Amino acid sequence: MMHRTLLTVICVLFAGFVAIESGAQNIPIPEEWDTYFVWFLVANPEYQPASQDEERALTSAHIQYQLRLQETNQSIVGGGLGKGPDESIVGITILRADSLSKAQAIAGADPAVRAGRFVSWVREWWVPAGRLP
Repeated sequence: MMHRTLLTVICVLFAGFVAIESGAQNIPIPEEWDTYFVWFLVANPEYQPASQDEERALTSAHIQYQLRLQETNQSIVGGGLGKGPDESIVGITILRADSLSKAQAIAGADPAVRAGRFVSWVREWWVPAGRLP
Protein backbone atom coordinates (compact mmCIF):
# COMPACT_ATOMS: atom_id res chain seq x y z
CA MET A 1 0.00 0.00 0.00
CA MET A 2 2.78 2.43 0.91
CA HIS A 3 4.60 1.73 -2.36
CA ARG A 4 1.45 2.45 -4.38
CA THR A 5 0.90 5.72 -2.50
CA LEU A 6 4.52 6.74 -3.05
CA LEU A 7 4.25 5.85 -6.75
CA THR A 8 1.05 7.91 -7.04
CA VAL A 9 2.71 10.94 -5.41
CA ILE A 10 5.72 10.65 -7.73
CA CYS A 11 3.44 10.40 -10.80
CA VAL A 12 1.41 13.44 -9.74
CA LEU A 13 4.57 15.47 -9.11
CA PHE A 14 6.11 14.40 -12.41
CA ALA A 15 2.89 15.16 -14.30
CA GLY A 16 2.81 18.63 -12.72
CA PHE A 17 6.45 19.20 -13.68
CA VAL A 18 5.83 18.17 -17.27
CA ALA A 19 2.76 20.42 -17.43
CA ILE A 20 4.74 23.37 -16.10
CA GLU A 21 7.63 22.72 -18.50
CA SER A 22 5.48 22.26 -21.59
CA GLY A 23 3.31 25.32 -20.95
CA ALA A 24 6.03 27.57 -19.58
CA GLN A 25 6.01 31.16 -20.74
CA ASN A 26 9.16 33.23 -20.91
CA ILE A 27 9.62 35.33 -17.82
CA PRO A 28 10.68 38.89 -18.63
CA ILE A 29 14.32 39.56 -17.82
CA PRO A 30 14.55 42.38 -15.28
CA GLU A 31 15.84 45.70 -16.55
CA GLU A 32 17.14 46.77 -13.13
CA TRP A 33 19.48 44.85 -10.87
CA ASP A 34 20.68 45.42 -7.33
CA THR A 35 24.28 44.71 -6.40
CA TYR A 36 25.14 42.94 -3.17
CA PHE A 37 28.34 41.24 -2.11
CA VAL A 38 28.68 37.61 -1.04
CA TRP A 39 31.40 37.18 1.54
CA PHE A 40 32.76 33.67 1.90
CA LEU A 41 34.62 32.68 5.04
CA VAL A 42 37.15 29.96 4.38
CA ALA A 43 38.96 27.96 7.05
CA ASN A 44 42.65 28.86 7.04
CA PRO A 45 44.59 25.56 7.05
CA GLU A 46 47.67 27.36 8.40
CA TYR A 47 45.86 28.80 11.43
CA GLN A 48 47.28 27.69 14.77
CA PRO A 49 44.56 27.74 17.43
CA ALA A 50 45.30 29.51 20.68
CA SER A 51 44.12 28.38 24.10
CA GLN A 52 40.53 27.19 24.47
CA ASP A 53 39.58 30.41 26.29
CA GLU A 54 41.18 32.57 23.58
CA GLU A 55 39.42 30.59 20.84
CA ARG A 56 36.10 30.97 22.65
CA ALA A 57 36.67 34.73 22.92
CA LEU A 58 37.58 34.93 19.23
CA THR A 59 34.43 33.02 18.27
CA SER A 60 32.34 35.38 20.39
CA ALA A 61 33.99 38.45 18.84
CA HIS A 62 33.38 37.04 15.34
CA ILE A 63 29.70 36.38 16.04
CA GLN A 64 29.28 39.81 17.64
CA TYR A 65 30.85 41.40 14.57
CA GLN A 66 28.48 39.51 12.27
CA LEU A 67 25.45 40.49 14.37
CA ARG A 68 26.59 44.12 14.43
CA LEU A 69 26.78 44.13 10.63
CA GLN A 70 23.14 43.04 10.53
CA GLU A 71 22.14 45.52 13.23
CA THR A 72 23.74 48.40 11.32
CA ASN A 73 22.23 47.27 7.99
CA GLN A 74 25.64 46.52 6.46
CA SER A 75 24.58 42.93 5.89
CA ILE A 76 21.32 41.16 5.21
CA VAL A 77 22.25 37.89 6.83
CA GLY A 78 25.25 35.76 7.67
CA GLY A 79 25.90 32.36 9.13
CA GLY A 80 27.93 29.20 9.25
CA LEU A 81 27.68 26.31 6.82
CA GLY A 82 27.28 22.63 7.57
CA LYS A 83 29.33 19.83 6.08
CA GLY A 84 29.49 19.71 2.31
CA PRO A 85 31.67 18.86 -0.66
CA ASP A 86 34.02 21.76 0.07
CA GLU A 87 34.35 21.85 3.82
CA SER A 88 36.85 24.69 3.71
CA ILE A 89 34.00 27.19 3.16
CA VAL A 90 32.61 27.63 6.66
CA GLY A 91 30.36 30.70 6.37
CA ILE A 92 28.60 33.12 4.07
CA THR A 93 27.42 36.69 4.62
CA ILE A 94 25.41 38.86 2.22
CA LEU A 95 26.81 42.38 2.46
CA ARG A 96 25.52 45.78 1.43
CA ALA A 97 28.28 48.14 0.31
CA ASP A 98 28.95 50.88 -2.22
CA SER A 99 31.79 48.98 -3.89
CA LEU A 100 33.72 45.74 -3.89
CA SER A 101 36.63 47.41 -2.09
CA LYS A 102 34.32 48.60 0.71
CA ALA A 103 32.82 45.12 1.03
CA GLN A 104 36.32 43.65 1.20
CA ALA A 105 37.21 46.15 3.94
CA ILE A 106 34.16 45.07 5.95
CA ALA A 107 35.15 41.43 5.54
CA GLY A 108 38.75 42.13 6.46
CA ALA A 109 37.75 43.82 9.71
CA ASP A 110 36.15 40.66 11.13
CA PRO A 111 38.13 39.69 14.26
CA ALA A 112 38.46 36.05 13.14
CA VAL A 113 39.78 37.15 9.73
CA ARG A 114 42.23 39.56 11.37
CA ALA A 115 43.39 36.76 13.69
CA GLY A 116 43.96 34.44 10.72
CA ARG A 117 41.38 31.80 11.62
CA PHE A 118 39.50 32.54 8.40
CA VAL A 119 40.49 33.76 4.98
CA SER A 120 37.77 35.76 3.30
CA TRP A 121 36.87 36.45 -0.25
CA VAL A 122 34.11 38.64 -1.55
CA ARG A 123 32.25 38.47 -4.85
CA GLU A 124 29.73 40.82 -6.42
CA TRP A 125 26.24 39.36 -6.65
CA TRP A 126 23.57 40.79 -8.94
CA VAL A 127 19.94 40.22 -7.98
CA PRO A 128 16.79 41.45 -9.75
CA ALA A 129 15.96 44.84 -8.23
CA GLY A 130 13.76 44.83 -5.16
CA ARG A 131 14.01 41.09 -4.42
CA LEU A 132 15.97 41.38 -1.18
CA PRO A 133 15.22 43.52 1.86
